[in-house]
Amino acid sequence: MAAKSDFSSIPILDLDLIRQGKDDVFLSQLQNSIFHVGFFYVKNHDIPQALFDKAKQLAEDFFDKPQEIKDKCDKIHSSSFLGYSKQGFEITKGKKDNREQYDFGDELNVVWEPGMPEYMKLYTEYQWPSDQDVNGFRETYLELLQQYKTLSLRLLGLIARALELPENSFEQYFTKIHQTRGKVIKYPAVSELDPKDGNQGVGPHIDSAGLITILYQASDLPGLQVQNHSGEWIDATPIPGTLVVNLQNGLDTLTGGITPATTHRVLSPPAGRGPRYSIPYFEGVRLDQPFKALNIPKKFDYLKNKTVVSDSEMRYNHLFLNDFSTALVSNRITSHSDVGIKYYPELARELGVKQ
Repeated sequence: MAAKSDFSSIPILDLDLIRQGKDDVFLSQLQNSIFHVGFFYVKNHDIPQALFDKAKQLAEDFFDKPQEIKDKCDKIHSSSFLGYSKQGFEITKGKKDNREQYDFGDELNVVWEPGMPEYMKLYTEYQWPSDQDVNGFRETYLELLQQYKTLSLRLLGLIARALELPENSFEQYFTKIHQTRGKVIKYPAVSELDPKDGNQGVGPHIDSAGLITILYQASDLPGLQVQNHSGEWIDATPIPGTLVVNLQNGLDTLTGGITPATTHRVLSPPAGRGPRYSIPYFEGVRLDQPFKALNIPKKFDYLKNKTVVSDSEMRYNHLFLNDFSTALVSNRITSHSDVGIKYYPELARELGVKQ
């Protein structure tokens, strides 16, 4: 039985309430979402639908290319963990994720040299599909990254206000050298997979790249599920005109558990329905210093130490407050062992990661 304070659906928040001067109504709804759910839909977000439509079309074009074209921008060519990843080449909770994806991020193009912090390898150059192979891919996805970033900073300002903090409270976690990331994902239908592959699109997990995630569900197909705090799985079906927002482990850590990062997963699309496409964005944070926790009003202390049932792996959580950069790199190595072993061999060995 779910607790009375538990959730059975995902709230829908309307940013037009802010435009209408109804800040109190919006912030009250936002408080419920971040204190008790960790997920919400947002509508009237100002990212043009035409941009999402173009991004989806380019994704279809890219993933339909011959394997040798996609392999030219494989993740293995960069220590950044950005680029293309073949079907089944990512692991969650020790099981293969049935998805093909391309990860992208802010182009910091750092040239790593011995003596630099190892996390700076995350900021090195990576490979895009050429315009000859997929015309406009890089340009479109960098524009979408910028649009996502603008919305993310706006939402973080509102989350700060919901915590009764100054609107600029999250600026301390950003520097010029920090990276936001996105990815475009293709989940093949169950009927397109080997029966031994199962139906794990991506296994149960909590996002751990930074503060919040914003997701565009580009296909009208089921798959995304959110685990409520009693352990039940709740469908987060696509709703036209909305984006899905969820809190990451970094924000959970900074608030001492007041704003929970909620476990979620994706199931492979049903047989015969075709592939499912999604385009998430991950708001990163600076890695050059340990987290400094937010000074949240004591009135919210009753929200700490909630009992949460989760199927997610919590392997690196103990590092989040004091050594977030190591937690982040370790998580990447565990998920993408081939890149980890090539570019982070010592840490990969410490983690017991094998090809």
